[in-house]
Amino acid sequence: MVEPAPVLLRMSGMSKSFPGVQALQHVDLTVRRGECLALVGENGAGKSTL
Repeated sequence: MVEPAPVLLRMSGMSKSFPGVQALQHVDLTVRRGECLALVGENGAGKSTL
């Protein structure tokens, strides 16, 4: 069995709101060395905020 690559970035329970808008709510994200990650979503989904 192959060991998982080391974690480079870990965010847990991230939330962000703007007046009248909950942009992110309880987001978890883990990025490991060697991974290629894409954030996909509709306009206003919070990709840039994350």
